[in-house]
Amino acid sequence: MDNFSFKCYDIDEKEIPIPPGLPQSIIARLIELCNVKFDLREDELYNVKYPVLIGKEENLKEAKKYLNLITEAKLALRDIAKLARKFKVKAKIYTDDEDLKYILDILKNDIANKDYIEIVEEMPEGDKEVIEIGDKKVYVGL
Repeated sequence: MDNFSFKCYDIDEKEIPIPPGLPQSIIARLIELCNVKFDLREDELYNVKYPVLIGKEENLKEAKKYLNLITEAKLALRDIAKLARKFKVKAKIYTDDEDLKYILDILKNDIANKDYIEIVEEMPEGDKEVIEIGDKKVYVGL
């Protein structure tokens, strides 16, 4: 009985495997935003463990949608902050998509050099670069 572990889940919960190597900060944001749980499953046939998200079907659909968006947004913010630090400027980031703006605002706290970026409510003045995250446009100005 020493190796016995019992996990209790709702009967209407499903699970989807997620890519191995996904950063823990992205998994934590998915859990927070989409009301899902995380667990490691073991494939006894191949003797490997793999990560899964567990939750109700509609929450898992939302998590799948956000997985790509959060990953791309975090990578973009990291690169913008790195460049802003290199050139000693503060990058102003704007998007008219409220969902993405909320995600960018949350993810800003997860990256290094966050002092060099600012999520703004209005389109930055002057020259700006346009970045696409998923199918949404993000404007970066100085």
